[in-house]
Amino acid sequence: MRQRWRFQIRKQAGFSLLELLTVLIIIGVLAATVLLTYTSGTETRMLQSHAERFMLSVELARQQSTLTNEIWGVKIHNSSYEFLRLSDDGSWYVVEESPFQYRNIGPDYWMRGRSIGKSQNRNPSSADGIQADFMIFPSGQTSPFEITMTHEVTRIERFVISDGIQRAVVTDSPYRPLPTEIESER
Repeated sequence: MRQRWRFQIRKQAGFSLLELLTVLIIIGVLAATVLLTYTSGTETRMLQSHAERFMLSVELARQQSTLTNEIWGVKIHNSSYEFLRLSDDGSWYVVEESPFQYRNIGPDYWMRGRSIGKSQNRNPSSADGIQADFMIFPSGQTSPFEITMTHEVTRIERFVISDGIQRAVVTDSPYRPLPTEIESER
C-alpha cells in the first residue's frame, strides 16, 4: 500500500512537455510586447527631452540677449544647433560658452527650421557665410519660427514653435495659422 501512494505522488508532481512549452511561449510573447512598448516610449521621451532642452535654451538666449543688449541668432543643422551673436560690424560669431555651445541631438534625430511670419529686421550674413535661421532681439522678441525634430526610425515628431513675442512651446502638431476674417464692405 505504501508503494502505491508513492507512485501516485510521482505521477502528479511533474509537468508535461506541452504545458512547459505553452508557458514558455506565453512568457516570450509578453516579454516581446513589453520590450516593444518600452523602446517606442523611450524614443518618444528622448525626442520630447531634446525639444524641451532646445526650447529652454532659446528662452535662456532671449534673456541673455536682453541683458547684454545684443542680437542673437540660432543656426539649425541636420541634427544639431548652435547659437550666434551679432557683432558691431554686422557679422555673426558662434557662441562657445556654456550653455549656448554647439549641441548635437544624435544621429537618430534630425531637425529642420522655418520662419512662420515676416520678421521686420533683415537677417545679415557674415563674411564667411554664417547666417542665423532665426534671430533673438534685445527687446525679448524673436523671429517667429517653427523647429521640427524627428526621430528617423519611428518618424515621431515634436515641434518647437514661437510666435516671436511669447515664450516658445513644444507641441505634437505643426504650426497652423489662424484663419483671417475678411470683413465685407458696408
